This record gives sequence, structure tokens and C-alpha cells, in this order.
Amino acid sequence: MPRPIDRAKREQLLAASGEVLARVGVLTTSLRELASELGTSARMLVYYFGTKEQLILEVLTRQQRAAIPKTDELDLPSSVAAHRRWCFDDWYECTRGERHDNLRVVLQVFGAACGVDSPYRAYTWDTLSLLTRNSQARLEAVGMPRHVAETRSRIALATFQGMIIEFFTTDDRAFVDDTFARFVDEFLLAPFPSGADWTQNES
Repeated sequence: MPRPIDRAKREQLLAASGEVLARVGVLTTSLRELASELGTSARMLVYYFGTKEQLILEVLTRQQRAAIPKTDELDLPSSVAAHRRWCFDDWYECTRGERHDNLRVVLQVFGAACGVDSPYRAYTWDTLSLLTRNSQARLEAVGMPRHVAETRSRIALATFQGMIIEFFTTDDRAFVDDTFARFVDEFLLAPFPSGADWTQNES
């Protein structure tokens, strides 16, 4: 009879794995190397998670639940100015705050998801879809028409990923900060026609 899973130990391993993966990387680190960094054995990780890929997915899912609300649970902005403040707060959290280590892992997984039959494909698509829906809901809350909010959200998410990669790899982070600020003001929250013009386009 197999022994029962130690849930506390499993959670401890998940928490520690996120920190280790952010430091040593995802793609080139073997399960044995990861186990060594965690002070345990590869056999123990297999017992709790099955494969390295499944461990990584569980780490990311755990982090996502803590960091990204579901669309129907969002604290929606009451004005364009409020949403602008949120954009810069989010940028700070992703580049310097508690989330930046997690994002290093996420971006590696997003890249790996492009491989044929990647185990990370579904996670990546689901995550990008959630982020797009959340952005669209925020933009609609400040009066942007649905189709404009969706288009800007999709473009913004792709641009945001690129800027995060730039920030993590550049020697001139101030330049990337400035580019992000201009992107928010000149594209994401740029003025848009209202009233009848949008009503006609919606049909």
C-alpha cells in the first residue's frame, strides 16, 4: 500500500522550486540538478510530481493563483488615470517587485511552449488568454469599446512580454522604463473616438 502524500512537504517543495528555477533556469536544469539545489533527491521529486515538466507547471500554476485574479474577481479601475497608475504599479512589480523572479521562469516556459507537442502549450495559451481578458475588462471599465479593448489588450500583452525581456537583458533599464511609459500613453490609453463612430464599427 503506497504511503499517503505529505501535503505540507509537497507545498514546501513547490515554494522552494520557484526560487530555485528563477535562479538556475528551466530548460537546462535536470530533475537531478533541481533536486540537489532543493536538498532532496530526484526520486523524491518524481514521487511528488512525476516529471520535471509537471513540477514546473505546478509551480507556475501555484504562483499564478496568487498573482493573477480571475476576470470576474478583478478590482476594475474607475478612470483612465486610475488604470494608468495600475499599469505602472504592475510594471514595477514585474520588473523589480516580488513577481520579477517568477516572470523569469514564466518567460522561459512561454518560449519552450512553442516546441512541437510541448507540455507547456496549454498552460501558456490559458495564461495568455486570462491576461488578455483581464486587460480587456479593465479597458472596457474605463469606457473603451469592446473590440478596441480586445485589440489593444492583445497587442499590449505581446509588447509587454517583449519589454520585460528587454528589461531583463539590457544594460539601460531606464530606456526600457521610458519606452514602457510611452507605450502606455501613446497606444494603450491613447484617446479614441466615442459615440456613433464606435457604434457603427461594432455592427
